[in-house]
Amino acid sequence: MSWLPDDLGPMAQFDERVLQQFSDAKSKKRIQDNEDKNTEQKLRMQHGKKVGKDWRKFKSELDNKKKEELKKARRDPKKGVRALSGGKWGYYKNKKFTAD
Repeated sequence: MSWLPDDLGPMAQFDERVLQQFSDAKSKKRIQDNEDKNTEQKLRMQHGKKVGKDWRKFKSELDNKKKEELKKARRDPKKGVRALSGGKWGYYKNKKFTAD
């Protein structure tokens, strides 16, 4: 048994096997495999047959697509949100409109 300081109270006792679970190679592999399986299942539930056999490639393509869409967003952090006001296009930032 490993003992932690008494300041932590009577629940400060932990079995070394429990603590070793997070540093053991087999446990790490099992946890990673479980996360991979859950990710694959989530993708298949959301996207169906489009996922195909190589779900990691599909996930990377999906992430790249999201990054590209974010770049094309209507919001520019420097300028503000793209908007139309009074028939002119411009940006809203801090509740002020500036035309292009």
